Amino acid sequence: MKLLRQLSEMSHFTPNEQSIAAYILRHRENMLQLNIQELAKATYTSHSAINRLTRKLGLSGFKEFTLQLAREFQQHTQTPSNVDPNYPFELDESALQVAGEIAELMKETLSKAYTYMDDAVLARTALKLDQSERIFIYALGDSQIRARSFQNKLIKINKYAVIATDLYEWAYHTVNLTPDDCAIFLTYHGNSPIFVKAARHLRQQGVPLITITAAEQSELAKLSTLCICVPGDEVKHAKIGTFSSQMAFEYVLNVIYSCIYKISYTQNKESAERSLSSQYINELMDES
Repeated sequence: MKLLRQLSEMSHFTPNEQSIAAYILRHRENMLQLNIQELAKATYTSHSAINRLTRKLGLSGFKEFTLQLAREFQQHTQTPSNVDPNYPFELDESALQVAGEIAELMKETLSKAYTYMDDAVLARTALKLDQSERIFIYALGDSQIRARSFQNKLIKINKYAVIATDLYEWAYHTVNLTPDDCAIFLTYHGNSPIFVKAARHLRQQGVPLITITAAEQSELAKLSTLCICVPGDEVKHAKIGTFSSQMAFEYVLNVIYSCIYKISYTQNKESAERSLSSQYINELMDES
């Protein structure tokens, strides 16, 4: 769950904040029954220290913290993990049973990915991409398939999007990006040497970086302007396929695209309608 995950990463917390975070992590099951006075007494801290910690988590105060934590607990209990994302079906299952297991994995993955999302980060991501002159997407392997789908959607709302890693031309694209552009890194484990190398250069040049990953503590994530996390349930070399990770990527990219579309909703809708009714486009499509 996102709040508990944030609390477990205590490197930027003060000693008092670390004490509060550690207490919450140890007593997570009872947190919804505690008020701010009881938490301050239990951690030998103050109301102001607790509120400072919650603001570091991107919240307005302790009240919003408990509401968000309750929401995450509810989401977690509604979607218990019944399917192994690495081996979602067994050897002796029928085809229909396999279909059911994959459907269950999809539901669990999307529900879990939703709990990782942050409203402010999504809004800033959409605005940054909407304002960028060009969008360069860094993705390899299966993730490049998701990137192409995202690129296709962006083109339809007149956004200039390029797969930077296509034909291994990432280095040429990287040196040509400007601060008016934006780079997106789509990587589950976040440890690709070429991605880190590109991100270091882009960071030095002031180019905005957006990373979508399960590795929030990776160097790539830390170099990024904005980072959107997905569940990290897959094992790198012990799985049937990249089911869960790619479902999560597809979901996040669809959400980002929808948020970009929403910024100029009427204009984008009218543009799409004009394109669909364009005789020239229809003629081109017929010829292809």
